Amino acid sequence: AQASGSFELRRGPIAEQPPSLVMAVASSSPSVDPAAKKCSQTPASKGAVAMLQEFVQCSRQFTAPQHRPILQWTYNQRMANPTCLEFRGIVAFLLDGLPHHAAGGWFPSKKLAQRDVAERALTFFVGRWGEQLLEQESGKFNALQVTMGISDTEALAEFCSSYPGCAGAPLKWSYEVRDEKFMAEVELSLLDVPHKFAGAAMPSREAAYSDVARRVLWYFQCPGYQHIFAPDPRAPSVAGKEIPAPPANWACSSDEIAELRQAERKTVLMRVQNRLQQEFAKSLRPGQGVWEWSYEMDDQDTVWPPRFRATVSVAALGKTFVGKWSRGQREAQIEASILVSDFLDGDRDTLEPASSCSDSAADTMDSSDPCARWADMEV
Repeated sequence: AQASGSFELRRGPIAEQPPSLVMAVASSSPSVDPAAKKCSQTPASKGAVAMLQEFVQCSRQFTAPQHRPILQWTYNQRMANPTCLEFRGIVAFLLDGLPHHAAGGWFPSKKLAQRDVAERALTFFVGRWGEQLLEQESGKFNALQVTMGISDTEALAEFCSSYPGCAGAPLKWSYEVRDEKFMAEVELSLLDVPHKFAGAAMPSREAAYSDVARRVLWYFQCPGYQHIFAPDPRAPSVAGKEIPAPPANWACSSDEIAELRQAERKTVLMRVQNRLQQEFAKSLRPGQGVWEWSYEMDDQDTVWPPRFRATVSVAALGKTFVGKWSRGQREAQIEASILVSDFLDGDRDTLEPASSCSDSAADTMDSSDPCARWADMEV
């Protein structure tokens, strides 16, 4: 039976920097693909990104759509200090027909962040996970069994408590509700690397937990679960133009989420301007700006900096956006830029710009405020 819904494996940052590569290959089932093993024997002169791409190309089961990149990159960014950004690379790829997402560490440039996550992914898949699979094939580990008649979640807990790669680390369960359906996620440690597995939408929390547990047990080829799923060649992650993105901030701690939101807010003006320039470059006259700004100041306000409200006109869109009252001209400009960003992300035929969530004083922006808008908030 083919796996219904989404089945994604997401890996967090790998703690160790990669040493020399071990010539073994990681696979999602206890077998090593000879073609992938041959690809792992790559000259050391090649860069980590090129080596990771060759590894993924050799181990893929299905042909990817034409012109779709083998490795798909995104980046988180945070404020290292009040004036400098740091970046974390996230790479998505298909391995044995399943979407995987791997995240690296924080670096001062996207290039360094990209190389870091590629090196970490190679270290894990070609090195540590490959060694684990070869030890299993050599018979060093006894075949793992789970008790008959217990629930799927109990079976997963029992399996992970005895599986050498998990080292008995506890499972961490979470779920969210969308459109009255439950979607669960479990986090576990595999070879000291945090992993998150997601399941399909289910009518209850218990069913969602059971669904994820069955998928993880299948992924590890636990006896009794080896054949309950199979990679679906028609799934969006396989047949689509892009691998669907994982949930926002899946690789972040709560402290990092606050930092990411701060970075998103501080850089929204630059990002929206660049987006407008790229999208409407052909329709702009030489020397014409992508937008025009004007400001209102609250003459009754006696606090410094005074309250401003920014208005931005985007001729290419034929729209004018009025932001909310904010403390300082820069903050007012950010508020109006967020409205432009929301409009670009929405349905342009029906979405009309709003003046603000509220015209009351806004001295601070609290992430718990329903009027606050973050680029990574899910709707």
